[in-house]
Amino acid sequence: MTNLNPDICRRIRDARREAKISQSELAQEVGCKQSALSMFEQGQTTKINDEVVVKLAKKFSIDLEEKPGKREEAPSPASFSLSAFTGPSKGFCPNPSCPSNKGYDVDGRRLYMPDRDKADPVGGRFCAICGEVLERKCPNCGAPVHAGSVCSLCGEPYIAAS
Repeated sequence: MTNLNPDICRRIRDARREAKISQSELAQEVGCKQSALSMFEQGQTTKINDEVVVKLAKKFSIDLEEKPGKREEAPSPASFSLSAFTGPSKGFCPNPSCPSNKGYDVDGRRLYMPDRDKADPVGGRFCAICGEVLERKCPNCGAPVHAGSVCSLCGEPYIAAS
């Protein structure tokens, strides 16, 4: 579909998962291949035809006219319990090409696992490997970072894929 916001693909994926429908079942229902639906759910908007996109949107009551950039509001970091985080917050390097970050793929999406011990061994301001300014909060919602590559509060990756 022309100019379809990739966020809609993810919303369709989330609605399918919430409804506990497999990709195979949904693909058969709307008339496409499971592999095409998988790629579509990953944000590749041209992998299924307009007719199928309309069927999917109708099934899950999703507005296809949503403008790019419009996002649902993440919960406020102030409402997030900080008791789950112990000890001083080590920073991570936001540079995807820094050797302190290990890249891996999930559902066709490139994510990076930050190694905060390598990037911030002494609690400094800059990455010990590449010199980039370290991040100590989720760049998307401001929640404190934890071990992992995706914020548990807003679901966005800490490091933007290059």
